[in-house]
Amino acid sequence: MLKIIALDKTGNLLTDIPLERVKDDNIAWYWVDFNIPTKNEIHLLSTFFKFHELLIEDCLTLLKRPKIEISRQQIFLVSHVLKNIDADYETLNMFIGKNYIVTFHLSHIRYISKVISKVQSKGRNYGPLHIMHMLISEIVEGYHPLISKIENRLDELEENDAHTKGSKIMDEVFDLRSDLLKLRRGLMPMREIIHRFLVSRRVEMTENDRKYFHDIYDDLVQQTEMVEASRELASDIRENYMTFNSFRSNNIMMTLTVISTIFLPLTFIVGWYGMNFENMPEIHTKYGYYIVLLIMFSIATGMLWYFKKKGWFDMF
Repeated sequence: MLKIIALDKTGNLLTDIPLERVKDDNIAWYWVDFNIPTKNEIHLLSTFFKFHELLIEDCLTLLKRPKIEISRQQIFLVSHVLKNIDADYETLNMFIGKNYIVTFHLSHIRYISKVISKVQSKGRNYGPLHIMHMLISEIVEGYHPLISKIENRLDELEENDAHTKGSKIMDEVFDLRSDLLKLRRGLMPMREIIHRFLVSRRVEMTENDRKYFHDIYDDLVQQTEMVEASRELASDIRENYMTFNSFRSNNIMMTLTVISTIFLPLTFIVGWYGMNFENMPEIHTKYGYYIVLLIMFSIATGMLWYFKKKGWFDMF
């Protein structure tokens, strides 16, 4: 489906006009949006607009990273759009020239409708670079709630001592860290692209336009820093959990070791006097049973006192 908006040289905003009219001499600039296009509409990229076949190929494939190609005549931008953290990245392709912008996407992107509404209400004040800026700005702003949600959840886990709550909480921390990595894969390349766009000498734009795009760059820098800070926090929670588990395991092992050490001489005594021989020393002693119990109790008490003196119990 094609959505066409154009501004003629007298300042009139035209919508839903035939595609052929965008090439009229009285058209100042135009925007054609390919929303989930058919095969015939896709064919227009090469026949009507005469875009390079390699750029068209990029439009039809999901690139792993956003990209930008800048020439004197045209800017080609591939940006990734993330609707929610559980969804896959979608691609929005843009062709920007001096008097046109063509957007192409194989799936519905909600930001397009929002920008179209703005252009239809104030289109006389805009141009292709303005529309490009608004589209990128909407995409970048869409990352904010996703990052904030993860950041707030990590703060809650940190405040509630997540490292002491067990493996279920840690599973959530690992999931959040994976989500942050997913966000980072979209934000970092986009930041590089906007930086390349700003420093390129092939792009002709006013100082006012540059300020708007620089604002997007600053926003991307801030978002990537938030993602990195959240990743560090998730790593800290994970490391705290592993340290806490290691400390708890060491305490358990030390407790078992102390118990085993105390019972080792007692077991030896019980085993010695448990042998079934008739002619054994002290076997017929009247108070032998109580004497052995007293000796065993004294040994256990003495070992506990020795361990305490050595400071073993301070480690628990």
